Amino acid sequence: MKKFGTKLAAVAFVLLAATPAFAGKGGSAAKINAAVASGSVDAIVAEVERAEALMCPECMPTMVSLLDDNRFAVREVAAWWFAKRPGAKDKLATTFKADLGKADSIGVRNAADFLGRVREFDALPQLRVAIARTDISAEAKLAIVRAVGYMAHIDGNSVLLTAMNDGDASVRAAAVGAWREILGQLDVKPLVAKLGDPDAQVRAAAATVLGVYGEPTARTMLEQLVVTDADPFVRRNAAYALGRIGSTESAVALRTATNDSSGIVRGFASAALASLR
Repeated sequence: MKKFGTKLAAVAFVLLAATPAFAGKGGSAAKINAAVASGSVDAIVAEVERAEALMCPECMPTMVSLLDDNRFAVREVAAWWFAKRPGAKDKLATTFKADLGKADSIGVRNAADFLGRVREFDALPQLRVAIARTDISAEAKLAIVRAVGYMAHIDGNSVLLTAMNDGDASVRAAAVGAWREILGQLDVKPLVAKLGDPDAQVRAAAATVLGVYGEPTARTMLEQLVVTDADPFVRRNAAYALGRIGSTESAVALRTATNDSSGIVRGFASAALASLR
């Protein structure tokens, strides 16, 4: 987005140029600029939050540039600031939605973070296209998944389903985790297959979410994992999930797991065993 920064700042300037400046909790453009110059994430976040109600055109170039920062916390607080200013937010969202289809990995990352943080639901079609791109990085795809999690809209499921089959394990795990963030999410069966993922992080995440929902169709695979999986976190999460599902048919596997080499697995297995109906 760097090449669009000046243009976007000019657009935002026009939107607010006619608005008188007023202070918000002691904030000012000068203080925001000083925080940026300090290089401290905490200082930047604090000053931007303090300027929540500050309507000043001179802030705009700096605030737009923060949307391009390499630090997520900075991009996030800048997007939050623009969410308070619908006119500027809508102008930026239009450009960012276009970026999802044509920008490089950094541009897609920044666009997804902005659109997710301001909950631009109209961007879900563009996010669906972007997650399938083969020319962007895992970091960019993680930002897309994060955006869908922020929006928590059921129409984001298709984005997450694509991400669950990505070649990067961190993207798959993030998509599994984001599945539970969707409001009104009822069907978790697509996650059952992720219990067989080659990456332990993905299997562990799937076990947790399936446990949260008490998905009975996952029981057989979870019983296998709690006893045989090489990763103790997967075994622990499988024990937790079996306890949440609560079937007495899981008793044999859980009793075996109470003798696990890992103390945390033994503890979760014992607790799950005690909770079976």
